[in-house]
Amino acid sequence: MIFLLRHGETVWNRADRRQGRRDSPLTLLGIAQARAVAELLGDLLMGSRPAIQASPLGRAWQTAVIVAEVLGRDSDEIVTVERLAEISYGEWEGLTTEEIRRADPDLYERRLADRWTIPPRGGESFVDLQARLAPWLAEQDLARDVIVIGHAALNRALVGLVARLGAAAALALPEDQLSIYRLSDGFYDIVGPAELPCDHGVRRT
Repeated sequence: MIFLLRHGETVWNRADRRQGRRDSPLTLLGIAQARAVAELLGDLLMGSRPAIQASPLGRAWQTAVIVAEVLGRDSDEIVTVERLAEISYGEWEGLTTEEIRRADPDLYERRLADRWTIPPRGGESFVDLQARLAPWLAEQDLARDVIVIGHAALNRALVGLVARLGAAAALALPEDQLSIYRLSDGFYDIVGPAELPCDHGVRRT
């Protein structure tokens, strides 16, 4: 079974900037989310020690290190996998939604109507992303447990592949940073959301 997590909130998530293959660090809330979802994962694992795989991008690695720490594991046990990197947003990376709309209005509207097959300028579509993920998935033994720390689009594409979902169903999946997808052949469910502690270092105004 794959236990699939998304990285915690980042600085660019909060600013509505497309990250893709670029990166920004976890916010204080993101760090708290990573800890909370790791504790939920620990309850699900009941003492077992599955392999840990992560996207090579910094935000996923930072989350994976927190998850490993909460589970009593060493960060040396985390294996980064290039195929698990987030979808590429090409020339749109680093831009907000409004900046993309102004800079590339025609393509923005076309992709808004068909996010599955139309890529950002210089980036990947979800079709491209699933083609990249398929060889990795073929190597996994879904009868054995593995923890995977990924990304919003990456996770939707992976759940879609494992559960054989159509484009609309895959795109409708939540991008929750406090929940865990459990995946086995032809099946998925969602566990969570994990509960954040009342005092998690984030000031409310």
